Amino acid sequence: MNPKLVFYTTQWLVWGVYLLANLFYFREFYRKDQRDRTFATVLFRTALGIHLFYLLYLSFFNQRLPVATVSESTSTLVWLTAMIYLILENRLKERSMGGFILAVLLVVLFYSNLTFQYNEKISPILEDVEFEIHVMVMLFAYGGFIISFIASLMHTLLSRELQKRDLGLFFRRLPSLAFFEEINNVAVNIGLLFMTLGLILGVKNALLVWDPKRLIDPKILATFLTWLIYVFHYVVRRFWGWRGQRAASVSMVGFGWLIFSFMFISMLFQSVHRFY
Repeated sequence: MNPKLVFYTTQWLVWGVYLLANLFYFREFYRKDQRDRTFATVLFRTALGIHLFYLLYLSFFNQRLPVATVSESTSTLVWLTAMIYLILENRLKERSMGGFILAVLLVVLFYSNLTFQYNEKISPILEDVEFEIHVMVMLFAYGGFIISFIASLMHTLLSRELQKRDLGLFFRRLPSLAFFEEINNVAVNIGLLFMTLGLILGVKNALLVWDPKRLIDPKILATFLTWLIYVFHYVVRRFWGWRGQRAASVSMVGFGWLIFSFMFISMLFQSVHRFY
C-alpha cells in the first residue's frame, strides 16, 4: 500500500471521527440523552485508536518518534491531550468538558493535517533520542495547559451566568465553579512541572550541539515567555491569593500565547527551533 495515501487518508479519517464524537458530546450536553452518551464514548475511543495507529505507523515509517515537525508534534499533542482528558473523565465521572475539549483539539488537528508534508526532511539532530524525549515532555506540558484553558473557559462561562443571575443552560449542565478552579490549578501545576523539566532538558541538549548565542532565538524566547506566564499563575494564586476568575484569565492568556508561539512563530521567523 502507498504510504503517502495511508498518511493522508488516515489523518483525515481521524479528524472526521473526532468531529463525530464532538457532535455527540455536544448533543449529550444539551439533551442529556443516554444514546448520545454511548455514541460519543464509542466514537471518541475509536478516534483515539485510529489516531494511535496513525502515529505508530508514522513512527515506523520514519524510524523515530513523531515529534520532529510542526505537523507531527501537533498531532501527537492532540492524542496526548485527548488521553489525559479521557483519564480525567473516567476518574471524575464528569463529561461536561468533553465537547469543548474536542472542539479545541479539532482545530489543532486540522492545522496539523494541513501542514503535513510526506517524507519531510528534518535536521539529523532531531533524530537524537534525547531531543525526542525533550519534545515529548514539552508536549505533555502543553496537554496540561490545554486542559487548564478549557477549565478556565468553563469557569468564565458559568461565572458570567451567575453574575447576570441568568441561570440558563450552562448553570444547569456544568458542575460548580470550584470544580473548574481545581481542574485549572491541577492542570497548570502538571503543565508547569513538565515544561520546567522540558526546558532544562532542551537547554542541556542544545548547549551540547549549538553555540550558546543560538539560544537567543524567537521560538525559544517565546517558549520561555510561556513558562513565565504560567509561573506567574502559580505565584499569584499560591502567595497572593488570586482565585476564581483572575486565575482563570491568566490561564487563558497563557494558552493564547502558547498557541501563537506553537503554530505561528515557527512560520514567521527563520528559527533554528522550527521542529515544534
